[in-house]
Amino acid sequence: MARIIFPEDFFGQTKLLGDIISKHTTDGETSALTPFLAQKNIALAVDSVTAATATTHETSRALLSRQSENFRQLRDNRFDPVFTRLKGSVQFLKTFYSANSTELGLWGIPVAGGNGTGRISYPPDFSGRMQVFTSFAAHHDAIDPGASPLLPYLLQNSVDLGDDEVTAGVALENHNSFTAATAAAENEREQRDMIWQPVVQHLKDIGDYLKKLFANNPKNLGSWGFIVDDSPQKPALRTSKVKPGETVTNNSIIVGSTFTNTGTVDLHVYKGKTTTGTPSIVPPGEQLGMIKGFSTITVVNPSTLTKGKFTVLSSK
Repeated sequence: MARIIFPEDFFGQTKLLGDIISKHTTDGETSALTPFLAQKNIALAVDSVTAATATTHETSRALLSRQSENFRQLRDNRFDPVFTRLKGSVQFLKTFYSANSTELGLWGIPVAGGNGTGRISYPPDFSGRMQVFTSFAAHHDAIDPGASPLLPYLLQNSVDLGDDEVTAGVALENHNSFTAATAAAENEREQRDMIWQPVVQHLKDIGDYLKKLFANNPKNLGSWGFIVDDSPQKPALRTSKVKPGETVTNNSIIVGSTFTNTGTVDLHVYKGKTTTGTPSIVPPGEQLGMIKGFSTITVVNPSTLTKGKFTVLSSK
């Protein structure tokens, strides 16, 4: 049975609207869509204006999203080395307090379990880890100079806790900018969707109507911009992972579907089986329409530290 692959990404949907308007305008009085539009009180000209307004919000959202990702990277580039040094210091103190690991609690270190068996469990999020570091540094600073049991470790490993406090402060500023840009981007997305959702419903209704109209020849939907899949097996959303610095190739991708970066690092998407040419860079949480030529893609994870993850609609 033929299936319409409706675009999930915003620009794929606006392109579909443009294709429908172009076909309807070209056909003129003979357009197969005329009676349906009148029956449903759909004005394609109004939908076109709505698309322009929604695109303004989408442009703002995309810019804020890129700014958000930039601030996140700046934050992590600053804070990750600080937190690595913190964990080294904590491991030293854990040995120092081996008879009573709960002493680490005075340093703000989250410890579970009893004496000698305490398990350190760091928060997974930046805010939690920042709080741990702040408490740790504050406790060290409150001890009389030269009396801290941590001092030998700091001297031996050339760790300047004061410098790390300054660096962590900069990381916190970047984090605050990151959260502000993220919230602003989400607001633009909500504004876009609120404006755009009625048009999306129009597009789906038009697709259903034309599918029934062209029941004996569903490929006719292609002239209206719809992607039709008639493969025996219903397409399924596949999740793939890309290890740091590695490349994966996916095939049998449904043209007209959407590539979604569900990880936390940028992914570079190439058309075909190689990394030849200029890639489409897809930031975390962003989407890329799988247009003609993208039935096979090669995905590169440029990060050397963090694995990537994405979803795409595939016929197998």
